[in-house]
Amino acid sequence: MHRWLPCKGRSGWHFVIFVEPPHCFPRVDLALDALAMKRYLVFTLLAVVACESSTAPPEDPPDPVPADPLSQVALMEHLNVLAADSLYGRQAGSTYELMAAEYVRDEFIEYDLDPGTAGWLQTFQVIAPGTTSQNVLGVLPGQGSLANQWVIVGAHYDHVGIGPPELPDPDTVYNGADDNASGTVLMMEIARYMSDHVAGHNMGDADRRSIMFQAYGSEEIGLVGSEYFCDNPTVPMGDIVAMLNLDMVGRLSDNGLILIGVTSSSDWLPLIAEVNEDSLDFGINESLMRRSDQACFYDNAKPVLFLHTGLHSQYHMPSDEVSLIDEPGMITVGDLALALLLELAVRPTPLVFTPP
Repeated sequence: MHRWLPCKGRSGWHFVIFVEPPHCFPRVDLALDALAMKRYLVFTLLAVVACESSTAPPEDPPDPVPADPLSQVALMEHLNVLAADSLYGRQAGSTYELMAAEYVRDEFIEYDLDPGTAGWLQTFQVIAPGTTSQNVLGVLPGQGSLANQWVIVGAHYDHVGIGPPELPDPDTVYNGADDNASGTVLMMEIARYMSDHVAGHNMGDADRRSIMFQAYGSEEIGLVGSEYFCDNPTVPMGDIVAMLNLDMVGRLSDNGLILIGVTSSSDWLPLIAEVNEDSLDFGINESLMRRSDQACFYDNAKPVLFLHTGLHSQYHMPSDEVSLIDEPGMITVGDLALALLLELAVRPTPLVFTPP
């Protein structure tokens, strides 16, 4: 006798054919009962195997959900926090620098990044015993065969604190809106975009590198934060394949874009030409190679690229205010940096370092 036996496999409930054991017929002797029991056990085992071996058909990948583009509104909101008078110029080692670091950390958490070090803040001593500064490290993990390789995106968030007024203006707070709240907030918004881009399944199952977003403390007193990371990396330095640095990127309309570090790899200029869809004009100034946080990565034989929109008369003055920031220009610089980052994350082979 046959009947259908319901069973639950990986794809849900379904049925297999089951042969009724002969014990439902009149008994003849004990030997027949024993034979019936053996057949019953065999058929039961076959039914279980049929259930377990059933597999669900492969699911279709989820539809991509595009990330919101870089937001001018978000950039200005962040700028108005970091360059506010209430942070008193974010001087290295100060309580106000720590407050700025904690703001960046909280945004990294909001973007659903992973911490790049325990507690997000990589703390180090500066200036005097007992005085500390900190880097803020957030991670977007990669996947597949490239996941153990790293791209660094960095920007310093400290400035010079307070000082003598810029007469006749009595203001003594050096807000550092361009230097370097601009680079910090652009790095943050790129981190937000990348996290949303990955979470929205826009990169699929493609192999991609891990990305660490780094906000450095104490740049203004000698590149201390970035050098501390290079001396105490939280991932193997040998696994870092490239570094993008954003420092003073808020005055595109005044000076245009300047790229520093293109000679650190012969691959940079072809890559820039490939992703520069808006045909953004830029200059090159390799004399600034050691003037910002890419320097220690370059010293560790890493391809580096420093995006910069130039010095100006408000540099290290109280008048470096948010009101002078070129907001659309920051988006333009950010779009180029983002396009570079997307390519660096997935290109099959890393950039090749070119020694000096």
